[in-house]
Amino acid sequence: MTPFWTLLGPDFAGKSSALAGLRAAGVTVVSHDDEFLGERALVSKVRGLWIPDALPFAGTRYTHELVLSVMHPVILHQRDALARQAGPGPVVIDSYYYKPMAACALRGVTHEPTFDHWRSFPRPEGVVYLDVPPAVTWARAGDGALASVFEHYGAEATEESFTRFQHDLRERMFAEIGDLPVTVVDGTEPPEAVLAKVVAAVGAVS
Repeated sequence: MTPFWTLLGPDFAGKSSALAGLRAAGVTVVSHDDEFLGERALVSKVRGLWIPDALPFAGTRYTHELVLSVMHPVILHQRDALARQAGPGPVVIDSYYYKPMAACALRGVTHEPTFDHWRSFPRPEGVVYLDVPPAVTWARAGDGALASVFEHYGAEATEESFTRFQHDLRERMFAEIGDLPVTVVDGTEPPEAVLAKVVAAVGAVS
């Protein structure tokens, strides 16, 4: 397997722009976003079920294990896509299981056997973390208008529920990646500066 790095950050940190820039620079990108899935409709459809049809019913209509089983194929797709990489690299994966697992736990959706299975997947060479304060990401989220229920506490996105969730999300993600090399990049810088630092961190040639 080609060595890979994880690009991580809070919601609305600018990861999508950075990933698009990495791909344009010749870096192989693994992501579950539609822009990178191509004709892999299965993954897109399963991911589309997560927020409207699974997450809101955790612990009521569905068990936590069942709800996480909807997210599981998305994480498996990323693992399998990494396994297919055989070139010299570098490869960058979008968030990997770190962010979904942290966000699920904060929303109270946990199933340790599933989480332990994800933790058994291949580990990245390191993590590049786009660091953006919650006040900035709140503004980028249109003062909450663009935030999903997977990005804040409670049923409604308020500045307090969003800010607190994003603060806790950062802490949980850093706890999970604590034994990996981490490069922190200021995500409030201009996109071209952010991209240059990410490219340098993963050892790509810009």
